[in-house]
Amino acid sequence: AKLCWCPAQPDVEEVVRDGAGHMVTWTGSGFARVRDGAGLTFHMDNVPYPMDYELLIRYEPESAEDWEVVVSVSSRVLPTSPRCGNLLPSEQMYRESLPHSQRYVLLSRPFCFEPSTPYEVTMRLQRAGVTQRHPSAFILIDSLVLLPRVLELPGFHGAEAAARQEELERYRCLEVFHMAPPHPLAQACARLVCSVSALMHGGALPCQCDPQGSRSSECQVQGGQCECKPHVVGRRCDHCAPGSYGFGPQGCSPCACSLEGSVSQLCDTVSGQCRCQSGAMGRQCDQCQPGHWGFPACRPCQCNGHAEECDPRTGTCLHCRDHTDGRHCERCQNGYYGNPVLGSGQQCRPCPCPGYPGTRHYHGSACHADEETHHIVCLCAPGYTGE
Repeated sequence: AKLCWCPAQPDVEEVVRDGAGHMVTWTGSGFARVRDGAGLTFHMDNVPYPMDYELLIRYEPESAEDWEVVVSVSSRVLPTSPRCGNLLPSEQMYRESLPHSQRYVLLSRPFCFEPSTPYEVTMRLQRAGVTQRHPSAFILIDSLVLLPRVLELPGFHGAEAAARQEELERYRCLEVFHMAPPHPLAQACARLVCSVSALMHGGALPCQCDPQGSRSSECQVQGGQCECKPHVVGRRCDHCAPGSYGFGPQGCSPCACSLEGSVSQLCDTVSGQCRCQSGAMGRQCDQCQPGHWGFPACRPCQCNGHAEECDPRTGTCLHCRDHTDGRHCERCQNGYYGNPVLGSGQQCRPCPCPGYPGTRHYHGSACHADEETHHIVCLCAPGYTGE
């Protein structure tokens, strides 16, 4: 089922999980995190075979509270297949409890789905036994699963199919698909599931491994999983894993977002840009903003108003203007005098010795203002003397 992220659902957010080094309890890239009283809508248009399907919701609670779900299943056009077309109603409502101790719920009745007909499954989630909605209460929804009632298939009814039915029940083959992610199948179940898939799809399905993201064109017999290149995921190996970006012939590259400067370890799947905290910048959020230095404890450059940028590591001001010099542009260059420190009200003026720096009549190397008389005292260049 395909989830619709609609603008009218401000109380739903995507929670992407990185499975590296963690026990994976989800399918796909993560969960939909749904606020108390909000809902989700799933659109489905890829049902392979007209028959009854059980509906299963995989979820994960965030607290020890029980929840409940109201589910509506409807078709946007009237069903036309002989199996589903003569069944009424074309819409069904369900109300089910979601105990905090469980991770899935099987809805109480099946629904008849058919190919080429678009369906909507809408669910509204809320805490059980309360009337007041709580804005900080959420539940994680992993997936909506359609489980075919396989005993309807041609190979699973009649006298010759008794052994297949007995094996399905003895090994609990279909129960494997209740939890997320499904566990490996027993050998007997793998054979039966392949038979179910062939009956529903009219034969085997092509692997369709992505030529860029997969290592070969072959896939696993059960499930069709292709062998993916580094940091690539998906059944067909057609997109980057959470925490990586840049899908291409070499696979994907890790985001490597700075722990100090980024909001999370996830980045834009195309550009690799991490989400930066305030004051940080760069693809990996490992640099200070312009005019700041000392990552990760970024602080403003102190240049007394004579420069905008400083060395990002040392804080030494770069390109001091107004004839200033020094780590903080706090003194005048040789050949100039004054107090350029911000707030002094002074500027650096050229030394009158007797001309000015850069002229033919300038014979000094530096000067300063006498603190008592305020007269300018020149430091003469070699070969010159006088005031």
